[in-house]
Amino acid sequence: MNKVILGDSLIEMKNIPDKSIDIVFTSPPYNRRRNDKYKYYDDMIDNYFEFLRQAITESIRVSKGYVFFNLQKNYYNKVEVNRIIGHFAEEIVEIIIWQKTNPMPAAAKAITNSWEMFLVLSDKPLKSNTTYTKNIISTSVHSKMGKSHKAEMKPEVCDWFIEKFTKVGDTILDPFAGVGTTGMSCKKLKRNYILIEKEIEYVNIINERLNN
Repeated sequence: MNKVILGDSLIEMKNIPDKSIDIVFTSPPYNRRRNDKYKYYDDMIDNYFEFLRQAITESIRVSKGYVFFNLQKNYYNKVEVNRIIGHFAEEIVEIIIWQKTNPMPAAAKAITNSWEMFLVLSDKPLKSNTTYTKNIISTSVHSKMGKSHKAEMKPEVCDWFIEKFTKVGDTILDPFAGVGTTGMSCKKLKRNYILIEKEIEYVNIINERLNN
């Protein structure tokens, strides 16, 4: 069941049958429109709203449970992110905040961006595997991948979602796999994974990490 797929997620997801994945957990590119996060990706999407809309629509279609869709609102994408929240208002059952304890300071007197959100989309209320699960998680920020991928998903955040909202043996899809942190969490926590990544250099990193 475990797969790493090289390809465009908006194309590859169309090959996945309806309601065949237990959950989708993913973090798409930020669309910061400058090359400061990814070594092998330019982070520029002309119609970011439509890109997000298609990705979320396909994620909802293939998931039999929840879709956890990570977004960071910033100067470059804030209009599109706000539009997406409104567009999927009926499908969003929760928003979970990831609070960063050591965010990069903003310049001068601008407001420091210290959080990201996970839209939780489903046709049923969000339920956790444990009691008293809050809709906020706080961690520090770092990237083990250095210059090759400065926007790596924090492993502790990935572990938290998988432990709280999936069970052993579930299949988790990450259509924007990056350097494969979702796969690493799945391997550690005995879940199955399907990872999609369009950049061959990152697929090579994913395979090396999972094999080691």
